[in-house]
Amino acid sequence: MKLAELKNEALSFDRAELRDVFIDVGVTKNQTQPRKTKKHNAVFNLDKRKVSAIVSDRYNIVQHRDIVNAVVDGLTNLNIQTKALVKDGGDRLFIDLEFENTKLYVQEGEEFIGGIRVINSYDKTTGIIVAPRLLRLACSNGMVVQKGLVDGIQLKHTTKLKEDFEKTVAKMIKDMVDNCDKLKAMVNDCIGDSIEWELMDDIILKLVVSKKHFDKIKERMKGNTRWDLYNAFTNYATFDDQIKPYFENLLQNKAQKVLTTPLVQLLPKEH
Repeated sequence: MKLAELKNEALSFDRAELRDVFIDVGVTKNQTQPRKTKKHNAVFNLDKRKVSAIVSDRYNIVQHRDIVNAVVDGLTNLNIQTKALVKDGGDRLFIDLEFENTKLYVQEGEEFIGGIRVINSYDKTTGIIVAPRLLRLACSNGMVVQKGLVDGIQLKHTTKLKEDFEKTVAKMIKDMVDNCDKLKAMVNDCIGDSIEWELMDDIILKLVVSKKHFDKIKERMKGNTRWDLYNAFTNYATFDDQIKPYFENLLQNKAQKVLTTPLVQLLPKEH
């Protein structure tokens, strides 16, 4: 969707507010006395009608729609041609943004479009995260790379929403372009690392544990290099419709380990 559509869609995102809650802390020895309670602050999801998290007095809620407004206004000012994909998980919001004119060339067959992933949550699973994201043109895999290429930025909810979001995004795009040689080196290292099939199985199981996810990743393998393994992870994360947004983000973190970790460190210890 375009940025204007993203802003309209944000009107339907869950809203939250801070409320007082009282939590039982036990029963006195004298059973005729009322239960003791203790006052806390809570993030209350107004649309789900539930408590999302218990928080401190200093906690500052950043509404999903306020995040979207900052993103849209910043990118509009930068005049960047942008395509947006929203994965709304209620308490957790994920926005993937592709900057269609920001192309990174590594080598023939390995070209990427730059972008960012923006995450916000009401349940304290994350602060506000702005992470570099790439789209591999050969297969349309989405790739979130916060280490080794450009560092992601995390803002705590105890601070105000950054007024200079525009500067943050502009710097991240520049850093992605400037670090194209880093990306090339990571890709070439991965392509050069061949892995025996038995060891490939061990690495996948070490990273995802679940047999179900192991099978889904294994069926996407196109070869036996670390690059093939990385692309199997990102293809599963990008295209499997059954994956929930928070788990897709977890898979991207696992995939990032495959991309940035030397092969000897990926292998189980007994090897």
